[in-house]
Amino acid sequence: MRNPNEMQNKLARRVTTAILGLLVLTTLYPIYWLVVNSFRRTEQIVTGDTFGLPKELFLGNYYDAIVNRNVLHYFKNSVIYTLLTILLTVVVSTMLAYALTRMRWKYKNVGMSIAMLGILLPSQIVVIPIFIIMRKIHLVDNPLSIILVITAFNIGVSTMIASGFLKGIPYEMEEAAVMDGCGIFRLFFTIILPLMKSPIAAMSIYIFLNSWNEFIYSLVLLNSDAKKTLPLMLLGYSTRSGSDFGGLFASMVITSFIPIVLYLFFSRQVENAISAGSVLK
Repeated sequence: MRNPNEMQNKLARRVTTAILGLLVLTTLYPIYWLVVNSFRRTEQIVTGDTFGLPKELFLGNYYDAIVNRNVLHYFKNSVIYTLLTILLTVVVSTMLAYALTRMRWKYKNVGMSIAMLGILLPSQIVVIPIFIIMRKIHLVDNPLSIILVITAFNIGVSTMIASGFLKGIPYEMEEAAVMDGCGIFRLFFTIILPLMKSPIAAMSIYIFLNSWNEFIYSLVLLNSDAKKTLPLMLLGYSTRSGSDFGGLFASMVITSFIPIVLYLFFSRQVENAISAGSVLK
């Protein structure tokens, strides 16, 4: 006769496995649906079956996206803007976190309050003031405006991530370096920064997630078609006469390529970045 506790544990494992399997299918199905319909004509998507596999692979959507819509140009813009945003935010945030956690200065508490304010302030409510500021300093329709704005809204969370790590570094390490004649900048860039690989990875992915799909400020601050990003490029598929769903889905597959690859290879860092951002917000 089987042990009742053993039967209950087995049943619990089966139920847990079934629930987790259902969650996995729920997560993966939108990706499957997007990829499958990117190989269908728009007429088939509007009038036909969009759930099963297509009877024929229509590559015209990808040809139109790459050749006619020039999606690779917008892809390049998004990559450049995102990488520069990550670089600038990481440098500023780690230096600010070091100043707030390891140094004593008069306005330390004020700096911490400003960093926290950046976390609590929703970016959407200051669109108009930021646009006015950018217009006055002649940065409208300049990629630098997007990089600066997205950097500003990511500094708060990134600083908190870096600060939590820096608090665990013993002061004796810095004291020994100072006694050997190491200056503040050399101390930071040659000793402290190399120790921060883990928080920098989490910060970089968090910044990437916020920057890659940024839409509102790109729409407001970028006017020239050559300077626009992938999210703005997707707007071109919707017109008054209708929407080219096939081409839209093909462009969305291309747009989603880097985030999916990033998650497949750095899933733990992605989860840490998301959890850090959700806790701090």
